Amino acid sequence: MKLQTLRALLQIQASGSVRSAAQALHISQPALSQAIQQLEQELGASLLTRHQTGAGFTSYGEALLKRARLMLSEAQRARDEIAQMRGHWEGWVRLAASPAMSLSIVPQALRPFMKRYPKVRVHCVDGVVPMINPALRTGELDFALTPIREADLEAGLSAEPLVDREVVVVAHASHPLVGATRLDQLVKARWVHATPSQGPGAIVETAFEALGLPVPVPVMVCESVLALPDMLVDTDLISTLPRVVYERVRRSHGLKRIALKDALPRLRIAIVRNEQIPLTPAVEALLSWVRAAAQSK
Repeated sequence: MKLQTLRALLQIQASGSVRSAAQALHISQPALSQAIQQLEQELGASLLTRHQTGAGFTSYGEALLKRARLMLSEAQRARDEIAQMRGHWEGWVRLAASPAMSLSIVPQALRPFMKRYPKVRVHCVDGVVPMINPALRTGELDFALTPIREADLEAGLSAEPLVDREVVVVAHASHPLVGATRLDQLVKARWVHATPSQGPGAIVETAFEALGLPVPVPVMVCESVLALPDMLVDTDLISTLPRVVYERVRRSHGLKRIALKDALPRLRIAIVRNEQIPLTPAVEALLSWVRAAAQSK
């Protein structure tokens, strides 16, 4: 099974046709078709379905695609690891980070890491669980720095507790409920969460449950915490934000913290990774600086 053919299958999925994939990979269409036929013969199963508008995948092809991503990412990690063991610190580190981490721990860890290993490239995306779980499972991400509820951790993923972060309830300064002091005053408010229920962006639901209050049903889910403050401007919406994010945007967006006397849960930030995928030396090195940055906070 050739890695080039697996890479071509992923390109077909992305572009929608064998012809477009061949053009993107700078090979001839007949050569690509022959490589796929050889792989089908090796597996004893048809992988593609061709139609007038392009190409799709059979159930066998779909199954292979899921493993192809992991196989390609692991092949790249193997190359990176051997090079780094030989003293050639190159390759990639790929991570996801929540906005609170991107505004604090990530830059603090990256500064010494990139100074020490200038040829190692870092790809950092904005994201939290559960949205980034597929990329962790397929190996597209080495790790994530994300809020996590231990009970909701998917099988195959591990979470190393890193730091806790304060959460605040916020609204636009003109909101009629901005002077509320108890959660029971916010039961009927129009809430927007950063993740669906049971996700870290809906952590305030835990506080309502602890007080025996009805859990508000959010009228909106905004999966970008950095875009969420814009949703609160000139609206009747209420949300939660990590304290570090709120302090960055409160003046620019005219937001105000609702000073509640009821206790709110804190966000447990963890290093989440696929426990079946060994880390490269470069990833281990960056994580050591991440841990040091978290301890200094």
